[in-house]
Amino acid sequence: MRILFSLSIMSSLLVIAATAQDTQFAQYIDVSGDEKVYYNLIENRISSEQEAQFGAWDVAFQGTSVTVNGASLLLGSTFDSVDSAPDEGYMVDEDGTSALPTDAETRWFNYDFNTHTITPKPDRTAVFQTRDGRWVKLHITDYYKVVFGQDPIPRMLSFRWVVANENVRSFQ
Repeated sequence: MRILFSLSIMSSLLVIAATAQDTQFAQYIDVSGDEKVYYNLIENRISSEQEAQFGAWDVAFQGTSVTVNGASLLLGSTFDSVDSAPDEGYMVDEDGTSALPTDAETRWFNYDFNTHTITPKPDRTAVFQTRDGRWVKLHITDYYKVVFGQDPIPRMLSFRWVVANENVRSFQ
C-alpha cells in the first residue's frame, strides 16, 4: 500500500512539473525598419533572414503590425488571466499566417492623437501556436525604449510570453 501511495504522489508531481512554464521576456526589439523582424519564441531570439524565408519563426513585428506564423486570436484579457488557449475563434490567412487586429477597438495598443504616443493595452493577450504546435500567450508590454536623459525611442518593442509544454493548452 505504501508503494502505491508513493507512486501516486510521484505521478502527481510529474504532472505538475509537466504543465508549469516560465514567462519569457524580450526587450527593445527594433521594429523601426522597412522589413519585418521575425522572432523565434522557443529559442528567444530573432530569426535570421534565411530562417525567416523557410518559415522558422513564430511571430513577426513591423512597427505596430504583428504577424503570427499560423492562426491567432487576440483576447480582451490580461496576460495573467489567460490560463489556457481557447478551443476556437482563431483567424488564419490563405498563406498560413495571421495578423493581429488593427482596428481601434480590438488592436493591442491605444494611440493618443494629441501626443502621438502608442501605449500597449493591458487587456490584450495574443494566443497562437508555434510552428511546432505548442500554444503561446503573448503580451506586448512597451513600444518605446526609455533612456535616461533622452526622449523615448519609438518602435523598440518589449514583450512577454509563455510557451505551453507539448500537447498542453494550459499556461499554468
